Amino acid sequence: MSRGEYWNEEIERMAAEPRRRLENARLQEQIAYNCAHSAYYAAKLDAAGLRPGDIRAVEDLARVPFMEKSELAASQADGTLLGINQCAPIERVVRIQATGGTTGQPLRVGWSRRDTEDYGEMGARALWAMGCRPGDIVFTTMNFSLYAGGLSDHLTFETVGAASIPYGVGQSERLLRMMAAIRDPLAIWATPSYAVRLAEVAREIGIDPRSVGIAKGFFSGEAGMQVPGYREAIETTWGMRAQDMYGTGELALHSGECAHRTGLHYGGTGFAVIELIDPDSGAVLPFRDGTVGEAVYTSIRRQCCPLQRMRSHDLFQVWTERCRCGRTTFRFKVLGRTDDMMIVKGVNVFPLGIQATLMTLAPRLTGEFQVTLHRPPPIDYAVPIKVEVARDVPAAQHADLARDVVDALKKGQNFTAEVTLVPQGSIGSDKKVKRLIRAYRTDAP
Repeated sequence: MSRGEYWNEEIERMAAEPRRRLENARLQEQIAYNCAHSAYYAAKLDAAGLRPGDIRAVEDLARVPFMEKSELAASQADGTLLGINQCAPIERVVRIQATGGTTGQPLRVGWSRRDTEDYGEMGARALWAMGCRPGDIVFTTMNFSLYAGGLSDHLTFETVGAASIPYGVGQSERLLRMMAAIRDPLAIWATPSYAVRLAEVAREIGIDPRSVGIAKGFFSGEAGMQVPGYREAIETTWGMRAQDMYGTGELALHSGECAHRTGLHYGGTGFAVIELIDPDSGAVLPFRDGTVGEAVYTSIRRQCCPLQRMRSHDLFQVWTERCRCGRTTFRFKVLGRTDDMMIVKGVNVFPLGIQATLMTLAPRLTGEFQVTLHRPPPIDYAVPIKVEVARDVPAAQHADLARDVVDALKKGQNFTAEVTLVPQGSIGSDKKVKRLIRAYRTDAP
C-alpha cells in the first residue's frame, strides 16, 4: 500500500507541542538510563551539580556539560572496545561500526537491535522525502568497510523497499558497464564528488554518462550539493534528479530534502534532539527562522552508545516555518565545519564558500579543489590550492584561468591564493574528498 507523501506522517507532521512533549519524556528516560549505565555520564552531571531528575525538558540541557568526540576516542585508545559511553552490555550489541576519529584511528560505535531499527526508520524518513520509493533500483556505492554510511545506510534503502544493490566503492569502470547493461531506470547512492569522478571514468571508456540511465541520485557524505551550480552540473551531466541528505554515524541520524529543496528536513524526531550554540562561547541560541549555530546532539532513544550534548562542529542555518510539502520538522543547511574553517588574515573561510566561488568559473572549472596548509596558523601567506580545470580548456588558456581563479577568490572569499591547476578527474574520488588538509598535523592524511 502506498504511503503517499510521507514515510511516517504522524511524526513528520506532528505539531510543535506534542513533539516537545515526546522529546521531553524520552529525554528524561535517556538521561536516567545514561547515568545508571555509564560512570562517565554520571560524573558529567555530578560535576555540574546535577542529578538525572533535574533534566526534565530540552531547555534544561543547557546546564549539562558538553562532550567531544576526542573524549570517546581517548577512552578507546587503551583497547577498550566501545569506551566511556557504552550503556548496553556486549550481549545486546549486534553491530559495531566506526566513524572518523580525532587521531586518525576509527572511533568504534556499538548498536543494539533496537538501535539498528531506529536507524532504519530515520533513514527511511529521509529517503522517502528525497523521492526514493519501492521499485527503485539503487546502486549503493558507499564504503562498506566499518563506515556506517555503507552497510547501515544500505539497509535504510531496504527499509524503504527499494531494490538495493550493495556495490561499495572502487571498480568504477565495472560499475558503469553493469549499469549501462540494465534497461530499467536506475538510482545511485554516493558522495557528490563520486558522481563527478564517475562521469570522468565514463568518458574515459567511451560511455556518455546520460546514456547510463541513472534517473535518481541520492547524495550524502559531503556538503557540496548546497553549493550553487554544483548540483546542477551533476544533474546535467547524468540527466538525473539529485537529492541531498545529511547523516552522522556516531549519532545515527538522517535528514533529507523534499522535492521543494528548501533545506534538509530534520529526520530525528523522537530519537535525538538538536540544540544550536554559539561555537565560541557555547551559549545556547534561540531556535528561530534563519538562526546560524553549531549543532549539538543528544540521544533520546539510544541503548548502546548514546550521546549527551555532543558537539558536532557542524554549522547549521535553520528554518522553522512549515515547508510547502507539509512537514513540520525544522529544515536546515550545513554551512561548514568549525574545524574545517581556516582564518586567513582575520577572515573566516570555509570550503563551501571556496567551492561556491569556483563554481562561478564553470564550465572552465569542475568545482573540485583541495587546499593544503603546510604551516600552522597564522595564515599570512598565499593559500595553496589545487583546482580542477575542465579538459576542454586548452593548455594555452591555463595561465589566464589561474589568474581568474586568484581574482575570484580574492573578490569572493577575501584571501590570496597560490593556484595550481590540475587535470579534470585528479581530485574526485569514490570516497569523501578532504577539501582542507592541514599537513602540519601529525594526524593529517
